[in-house]
Amino acid sequence: MRRFLVLLKKELGELINLQTLLPFAVVVLMFMGLGQTLSSVNAEADASVVVAVADRDGGVLAGVVTAALEQAGLEPVAVTSTIDDSTAADILDEAGADIAVEIPEGFSAALAAGEQQHVESWARVRNFSIVGNQDIAALGTALEVVNSTVAAAIGAEAAPDVPPVMLQRPVITSEHVMVGDNTAEASASAVMGFVSQQTMFIPIVLFLVIVFAAQMIATAVATEKENKTLETLLSYPVSRTSIVTSKMVAAGLVALLAAGAYMFGMSEYMNGIESSFSGGPGSEAALQASDAVMRQLGLTFSTSDYLMLGLTLFASILTALAIAIILGAFAENVKSVGTLIMPLMVLLLIPYFLTMFLDLSVLPDAARYAVLAIPFTYPFITGPNLFLGNYGIVWWGIGYQLVWFAIFVTMAARVFSSDRILTMKLSWGRKKK
Repeated sequence: MRRFLVLLKKELGELINLQTLLPFAVVVLMFMGLGQTLSSVNAEADASVVVAVADRDGGVLAGVVTAALEQAGLEPVAVTSTIDDSTAADILDEAGADIAVEIPEGFSAALAAGEQQHVESWARVRNFSIVGNQDIAALGTALEVVNSTVAAAIGAEAAPDVPPVMLQRPVITSEHVMVGDNTAEASASAVMGFVSQQTMFIPIVLFLVIVFAAQMIATAVATEKENKTLETLLSYPVSRTSIVTSKMVAAGLVALLAAGAYMFGMSEYMNGIESSFSGGPGSEAALQASDAVMRQLGLTFSTSDYLMLGLTLFASILTALAIAIILGAFAENVKSVGTLIMPLMVLLLIPYFLTMFLDLSVLPDAARYAVLAIPFTYPFITGPNLFLGNYGIVWWGIGYQLVWFAIFVTMAARVFSSDRILTMKLSWGRKKK
């Protein structure tokens, strides 16, 4: 038993050190910071969501609808103008809202006569983050409250004479979704579900592709150092610049292959999502209708959009590979590569989680600029910006990443031009006896 405890102490001593604990500490601190950021954003948000209400009926049951919206946590703001697709944006701006509801004329009388009534709603999509679209979720919940409240009011007046459907769903909502300058009659929650499947899935694949490529090139450099083949390579009658260039060209080809595979897979994925938007296998007409809605809202990628997304990914992978070559030069062996590329993973995780949960525009200026200064932020925000037609930020991100790539390639060339490449390592303060 004593020998076992000695061996256990030895193994724990090798595993528990600054080199292994640092990645865990970084991840914990990162999630703590993310939690505080989300908390501050939610604290600054209004307690209630403003909804513009155009009551063209003025009857008792129309008042019940307005009261139900307020009961559901919304803040109704009365508007007198008639809402349609051409005026919705201006009316929402005047009311300071992103959602609107219009109650038609004759609403109360028709419900009292046992006829279902349509209430139209408009929801404006400003971004595709989880926090940034709470208004749409609140609207869906509020409309359910409207149905149950109106049904209760009708039932209290004349339950015996009311058709069963009136007690179940007296109000039918015709929903309109606004994305930029485009408007379509569609379910806001369904559209957001369609977009969120892409905006949440794409970053996961992107993160895996970049980490895999960086790990691969850093391991290659570390293996050459560990096996002493780097010394042989550097002794060849070729310039150090040629060595670095060859590594970068090879890394670039791998990056191009990875980007191409990613874009092909994503194209097939999006085609499948668009086909299933109508709710699963259905008629050809239903599939064409759902596709028409997505195209009407501008939520489909053109060939140029795919090209821009591929260029962004390609620039990200190149930048990551340039950083990974430098980090790999500090590795004593292959075993230490995972710890050394932790800074690169942190630079990926920060924008990944931030862009998933919130829109960067809600961050304080200093925090927003800090996040945008990270080159790997741009591939995560490219998809939503392409949907919204913000092409300027996409081209800026591609150029910005290529500038960082040039800087890190220059640094890598200087590292390999010195014989210190053979002895470079990071000291973690652990003394050898």
